[in-house]
Amino acid sequence: MPDATSGATATARTTGPDARRPSGREGRSARLRTAIALTWALAVEHMYALVTPPYELGIPHAFHLSFGIAYAWLALRLRAGRRWHRVLLTALLGVQLVGRFFVFAAITDTWVRAILVLGALLTIAIATLLWAAGGSRLRSH
Repeated sequence: MPDATSGATATARTTGPDARRPSGREGRSARLRTAIALTWALAVEHMYALVTPPYELGIPHAFHLSFGIAYAWLALRLRAGRRWHRVLLTALLGVQLVGRFFVFAAITDTWVRAILVLGALLTIAIATLLWAAGGSRLRSH
């Protein structure tokens, strides 16, 4: 209902004694927005890896290019709420998480290892957000 003095609706209050908890739809929407933002972060991470040494073309570059494009495309598509988008993203995240362990074991550079750990945490966070309770149909309305 509109407030007689300000014209604001009573349900719009988010602080103070009249604060309300987000509804299920708002919670799903917040999880979706966060998952999309983190997926974009992984896409950027993969694109950044393309312009860092070593510069020879090979399997690592093909991996980073294909996964970077896939993450960017899925970040754009997640709002559609299709289950197969989440399944595909989860499969890519799983492959990447396993790969991070192999790269971590193979490369001893502290900076690279720090980025691998951060990326693993992002990967786990995205998967959790995608499949959190109540997120069976993540749609943004």
